[in-house]
Amino acid sequence: MYKRKSNNDREFNTCVAVTADECGGNADKMVRKFSKKVKKEGIVEEYRERSHFIKPTFIRAEKKRAKKRLINKVNKRRDELFNFNGPIKRRR
Repeated sequence: MYKRKSNNDREFNTCVAVTADECGGNADKMVRKFSKKVKKEGIVEEYRERSHFIKPTFIRAEKKRAKKRLINKVNKRRDELFNFNGPIKRRR
């Protein structure tokens, strides 16, 4: 049988290092460079995701809501672009 891939099977390059040669020995610059590398690797986000359990149904629902918001946003921009009467004004 095939093994299903789960979110925990993702591989991360967790070895993030900043040398003094990169930054010319400046400690502040080293800290900034290290924090940028950690954000780029997604280590902090991964830790926050794994710090507490989120139900799979909640994750699916959240993705569905995000997709719906994106579609509405794109449709609104499309209406503004192709509507020759000007932007749509909302009533209060």
